[in-house]
Amino acid sequence: MLTTWILAWGHVISAICWLGGGIVFGFVVAPALARLSPASSGEFLVKVVPSVVRFFQIFAGLTIVFGFLLLYSMGGSSQLSQSTFYGLDLSIGIVVALAAFVVAEFVAAPLQLKAVRQVKEMLASGSHEPPAEFPRTLRLASLTARLTAVLLVLASIFMVGAGFY
Repeated sequence: MLTTWILAWGHVISAICWLGGGIVFGFVVAPALARLSPASSGEFLVKVVPSVVRFFQIFAGLTIVFGFLLLYSMGGSSQLSQSTFYGLDLSIGIVVALAAFVVAEFVAAPLQLKAVRQVKEMLASGSHEPPAEFPRTLRLASLTARLTAVLLVLASIFMVGAGFY
């Protein structure tokens, strides 16, 4: 019982950090970067974004690990029975959360780090103009960050909903 409690809180706290950070970054920080001058957004990207990406990767990973350990501690795949609303909601929540993880780890994070590399290359060359693809990279990074946040909200809705059955 104590193990389940610890795993549940680890899962919830990790998910809150991942989702909360995703909402702030996707809907506040990333759009604001697009309105800054290239020099200002570049400095922010180089100094802050690598730490933000690392934060997301840590808490996304912890959310998934705690979630599967929690599922296992509560009876494993027997909890995912499609014949109950609980099992159906939980299954949908898991699939959507895994989709968010894939988008975050394999699309959003690489785009954000690509933008950082583009700025570093610009600074190393002594240029004050970002590469032509820089605005597109920022837009795609912002879009995928928002997509991740939306998927996490949907996953949360299904997982919380499962708790009411």
